[in-house]
Amino acid sequence: MMKSSRIHYITQDMPNKTHQQLALEACQAGVNLVQLRLKEKEKGEMLKIALETQKICKQFKAKLVINDHLDLALAIDADGVHLGNDDLDHEIARTEFGKNKIIGATAYTETEALYHQQRGIADYMGLGTFRKTRTKPEIRNFLSLQQIKSLIDQQKQLDHHPIPLLVIGGVKISDIKPLLSAGVYGIAIASLINESEDKKSIYRTIQNIFQESGIDLNN
Repeated sequence: MMKSSRIHYITQDMPNKTHQQLALEACQAGVNLVQLRLKEKEKGEMLKIALETQKICKQFKAKLVINDHLDLALAIDADGVHLGNDDLDHEIARTEFGKNKIIGATAYTETEALYHQQRGIADYMGLGTFRKTRTKPEIRNFLSLQQIKSLIDQQKQLDHHPIPLLVIGGVKISDIKPLLSAGVYGIAIASLINESEDKKSIYRTIQNIFQESGIDLNN
């Protein structure tokens, strides 16, 4: 199982900035993994954005994970791919992408999370949605801290090596410590960084919370 970062930064469509600009600013702030989330764009445009973002990531020694599009991830030899439950099957992704690439899964419910745990293919799971978020306004059901804690307990009963959970969906600074106390591996964030005026300061604050919780981000 490939080791994934505890803090996943995700790009999003914004009116005043490109995905490349967002990735650059996030890398400058210190992120070490960028998940490129491209929606409703033509293949040629996606390839251009992905290649330019990959160049930025390499410059800052950050990993690049492509959201949804395995063909794009394969085309540019990205570090990983994140597949939702409606995307290409994770088994096919593992076969085509190989064992040395990061493969992420999505879980909206405890049932989905335990399904991925039993399959044992994904390197991490994006678990959510935790709060209402602009990136997925259609989501109406949210996971509570108690549900997340219960899921982690069930994971451990199923497997001595549970798949790391990254909580996603409107995560605020004040949520991070309770989530880490509940046993989550890490967090996935978009707006928290993308809408910040001082991204370096926000990212440093996030890192400090992990360290205060006794978690070594380099390990």
